Amino acid sequence: MGCNACLNTIKENEICSVFYEENNNDGNNENLLFKDTILTEESQENQESKEIPRNLNSSPQDLLREKNEEFNKKILKQINIYRIIHGVNELIYDKKISRIAQKYAEKCARENELELSENKYNNNDLGEILFCGKEDLSPKEIVDLWYNEGSENYNYKKEPEISNNFTQLIWKNTVSFGLGHALTKNNKIYIVANFYPEGNVKGEFLKNVFPKISHSENNSFYSVNTKFLEEILNWHNELRSKHNSLPLILNPTLSTLAQKKVEKMALKKEKKINEKNRKYGINFFFSRNNSSGEEVSLFWYEGKNKYDIENDINNKKNIEEINNFTQLIWKNTKEVGFGFTNDTEGNFYAMALYSPKGNIKGQYENNVE
Repeated sequence: MGCNACLNTIKENEICSVFYEENNNDGNNENLLFKDTILTEESQENQESKEIPRNLNSSPQDLLREKNEEFNKKILKQINIYRIIHGVNELIYDKKISRIAQKYAEKCARENELELSENKYNNNDLGEILFCGKEDLSPKEIVDLWYNEGSENYNYKKEPEISNNFTQLIWKNTVSFGLGHALTKNNKIYIVANFYPEGNVKGEFLKNVFPKISHSENNSFYSVNTKFLEEILNWHNELRSKHNSLPLILNPTLSTLAQKKVEKMALKKEKKINEKNRKYGINFFFSRNNSSGEEVSLFWYEGKNKYDIENDINNKKNIEEINNFTQLIWKNTKEVGFGFTNDTEGNFYAMALYSPKGNIKGQYENNVE
C-alpha cells in the first residue's frame, strides 16, 4: 500500500473538512461531529468558511454527502494537476472506493489512531495515503504536503529503497481514487485517500514514475483527460437507457487493460482490432483528430441504423458497425473500461472493453431491444 512516512511529524499539521456517515447503529460514534461547510480553494477570494459542528439529525444527510463529495473532488483535482505535470492519465473519482475510505476514516476517528488499513477493492489491496491534524488547510495545501514528501531530488532512473506518498500520487497504472475524512469533537481530522490499482509496487517504479514533462507536452495532455472518461461513460448509459439496458459501471481493471491495449496500437499505428478469442467485448475508435466521449459513443451507436436481428447479425456486411452498436447496448454487460491516447502524428485512438462480453450468437433476442 502507499507509504505514509510522514506519520511521525504529521501531528504538527492541522486540517479540517466536512464529512458524512452512513446510518450506523453500533453506538460507537459519539465522539464524531458533522460540519455543514467545506474548505474553499485559495482562488475563491480567500473567503473564510464559518464551520458549525452539528449532530447528524440537525442537518440533511444528502446535503452533507454532497459537500463531502465536493471536498473529495477538490482534493482529486489537485492530485490530477500533478499527474498531468508528470505525463500520466488523470484519476477517476470512484464513489465505492470513497465509501471504503470513509468507513476507515471514521474508525480512525473513533479510536483516535492513525495506521495503514487493509482496505481492498475487487479483492485487491488499495494504495493508501493517510493524514491527521487540526488546523484548516486548503485541498491544494493538503496535496502539496503529500507531493512534497519525496518529490524533491527523486531519482527517476533508479528503483527507490523506500516508497512514499509522492510516488503513489503520480503512479501511472493507478486509475481510480476515493477519499474519506472524519472529525472528532476535539477537532482532529483523519483523512484516508485510497488508490486503485495500488501504486508503490516493488520492481515497478521505473515503469510508473516519470519526471515532469515539457510545457508543450503538458498542453497537449490537457486535451484528453478525465472529462473524456466521464463523458463517454455518461453517453454509454444514456444510449443504453433508450434500449432498457441498465447503466454500466466503470471498472478500473478494465480501464487499465484498455489503456495498455490502445497505447500499443497507437505505437504501431494500428487502426483495426486483430484479436481473436477475446475474453471481453471490445469497441475501437480511430480519428485524425481528438474526439469527445459523446462523439465516440455516437459513432459506435450508429450501427443501430444497419442492425436487423433477422438479417444482419450473421451478415459480414456492416458487421463491425453492427457489433459496435449491439455491444454498447448489450443487456447482460455490466462493466466497462476505457482507454484513449494519441500517436506521434496526433491521431486519436479510443477503446472500450466490456464485461461480460456481448455479441454472443443465439442471445441477441434477449440482449438487444
